[in-house]
Amino acid sequence: MNNLFCWIRARIWVGVWLGLWMGLPVPVQADQPLTLEQALALAWDDNPALEEARGRIAQARAAREEARAAFWPRLDAGLEYLRGDAPSAYLFKTIDARQLPENVDFNHPGRFENFETYLEARLNVYAGGRDRLRFSQAETRFEQARHAYQAEHNDLSAAVVDTYLALLSARDRGDIARQSVAVLEREVDLAEVRLRGGSLLRSELLSLQVRLAEARADRVRASAAFQRLQAALAILLGRDAAESFEPRDEEPDFVLPEDYSQALRRALEQRPELAMASGARELARLEERLARVEYLPRLDVQARLYHDDPDFAYNDDQLNWTLGARLSWNLFSGFATRARGAQALGQTQESRAAQRRMRQAVEFEVRRAWLDLEERSANRDLAEAALAHAEEAFAQVRVQFDGGAVEVTRYLDAELAWARARVNASAARRDHQRAQAELARAMGDWRHLSGVEAAAGPATERFDHGQDL
Repeated sequence: MNNLFCWIRARIWVGVWLGLWMGLPVPVQADQPLTLEQALALAWDDNPALEEARGRIAQARAAREEARAAFWPRLDAGLEYLRGDAPSAYLFKTIDARQLPENVDFNHPGRFENFETYLEARLNVYAGGRDRLRFSQAETRFEQARHAYQAEHNDLSAAVVDTYLALLSARDRGDIARQSVAVLEREVDLAEVRLRGGSLLRSELLSLQVRLAEARADRVRASAAFQRLQAALAILLGRDAAESFEPRDEEPDFVLPEDYSQALRRALEQRPELAMASGARELARLEERLARVEYLPRLDVQARLYHDDPDFAYNDDQLNWTLGARLSWNLFSGFATRARGAQALGQTQESRAAQRRMRQAVEFEVRRAWLDLEERSANRDLAEAALAHAEEAFAQVRVQFDGGAVEVTRYLDAELAWARARVNASAARRDHQRAQAELARAMGDWRHLSGVEAAAGPATERFDHGQDL
């Protein structure tokens, strides 16, 4: 019996753990190689800023459907119970129930009670275009929410790319620092041998040891910078800040225009912020038109089908119906309509200026990104040439130093120049890539990053299908 109980308990625990394991999302393991495409897909799927933008789209979609409801008739059903001794109510209810007694004293009809079941339909026939304008406003706000999502998406993608490349740069700097430490440790060991042999001064050994300490300090700083950037990337990916990733060294391929005019044209066509500014101007124009139609009348029709009976015993003879129309026209509202019109005119003026300001801001961002890319490209070429010269110079000085032909100061200068050239070349390479990413962001064109289209599919498809995004 005990064996059976233990076997059942073990099966239950196995089932519980399997259920928990299958129900939990599979995280990216620590120090797992992470490509840029994977980082972007994770950010698009889990970043809370995009989730907020999706929530705003859902709200705007619901508001649009609510505005669309104004074009449909309204149908209400209800049950009403009434009890009292009011002569007017007694008269109407008993007549509608076809139960008016003979010789009734209308001044003192006595107490009565009545049940009424009704079905009521109302439809607006004419409202001066109010409903159509309000629906247009709701539709424009929905488009605004979509463009805001695209802008958030664009900024998040650019931040992920920039942080990812900065993480690669920090790792390169750490690798360079470790290589420098390894080289200097070897040279210190050799210098100690030469010191004991009398071919090297102690001051020269101390200079090498000081340089080794500096290299080790550079390694510590590079490691700290790498960890900080890992935390920043983890937050962008919607993960815990303590989670670590190992970026894969790859060359992102940005498809960039050939000249500035093409870049500017693509930005003016694709930047969601410009579409948002245009939508804000359209909203102001619709608000202005809505203020004008407040001077127009409104026509509604209403139909009502109902039964009355004090005992809830309905029959066909007690069926009542009414059909009518109501025309209403506000002739004076204390100048409130005129004030709303003036407010709408002010909103139109504001939105027009905001649209112009946004266009100027986009033009400036594209121009700055284009010039920065040209500068970073030139710096990369110069840094690579300087690195080649520094490597050759250090190789020659190292051979001469090992042979005792040059002093330690010459060796330290060459080694330091080589280390700096490597750091500068790595930084210039990453800065050039980040400048490309910034230009892509300024154009609103981050999807032209090679490989991103394929990786982005599952992350965005879940929200796209059936939700007008």
